[in-house]
Amino acid sequence: LTITVNMSFSNLPAVLQPKEEDIQMMLSANVHSGTKNSDDSMKEYIWRRRQDGIYILNIGKTWEKLMLAARVIVSIENPADVIAISARPYGMRAVLKFA
Repeated sequence: LTITVNMSFSNLPAVLQPKEEDIQMMLSANVHSGTKNSDDSMKEYIWRRRQDGIYILNIGKTWEKLMLAARVIVSIENPADVIAISARPYGMRAVLKFA
């Protein structure tokens, strides 16, 4: 599988630019798959809607938010002050790995 990434991340420093491998890993983990529900606050993060009604998320926006979150977490002096919470069952594995 070859994926061509043609997204602009000009607002990110070069060190935070995604590599093709990063995008491929996100796609294989279905990070881009949303739900059938959406509201106005999500419009800027939605790329398009599939025929079955599932929203596909903009993987570029997702990458930018991940990098922002990573930078915030790294800036916290005491690692014990960082907690991870998931209200969804599919987020539990990530929360347990973070712990």
